[in-house]
Amino acid sequence: MPDLSRSKRHVRTVNFNCRDISKSTVAQAFERVSGYPLAVDPTTYDGQIVDKSEINAAHDGRVMQGPFAREEGRSYQKLINNEIDGGLVMDLRTCIVGGEPAIVFRKRRPLERRFLNENVEVDWVRPDDVYSPAEIDMLRRFASEIRLDWGGVDVLRNKDDGRLYVVDANKTDMGPPVAMPLGHKLRATRLLARAFGRAFAS
Repeated sequence: MPDLSRSKRHVRTVNFNCRDISKSTVAQAFERVSGYPLAVDPTTYDGQIVDKSEINAAHDGRVMQGPFAREEGRSYQKLINNEIDGGLVMDLRTCIVGGEPAIVFRKRRPLERRFLNENVEVDWVRPDDVYSPAEIDMLRRFASEIRLDWGGVDVLRNKDDGRLYVVDANKTDMGPPVAMPLGHKLRATRLLARAFGRAFAS
């Protein structure tokens, strides 16, 4: 019979302690590490509010004018102005590997479909191409706060004040988006695989 004692000592778990990635938990964790809020109280906030499901990957966000009554199972965040030229918005899908930002997929889609996963253009860059050292550290601390070892976080840069906002987290990251050209997908996948190996292979 094989001796399993050695292999058991080297078992690594990924995201075992990342138990809650609801929108409200993400917003609370983000505020703790950034020092500024994303979540709003819809019953008192006088402004544009993103109303969306607490559950992951629902893609059911809608912009509403506050104040209004709360609904069970919904989360409420202030609307972040992430518009860019050409009538598009841009999300910075940041892959976390071993608790560290590893690669950023810049996803662009039409403003009117800002909450749908229908990108018209995607490319990838390294984190230090789009984030300052302080911002990378903030994303690192956010991942630690929700105990995310590996996954994706959706980051928006507010055009009005330049600040970053983490609006969503996913612990079953799907890798390169569909709209990315095949060659770029392969390069990004190789980079992520190498980062995963460094973080979890030992």
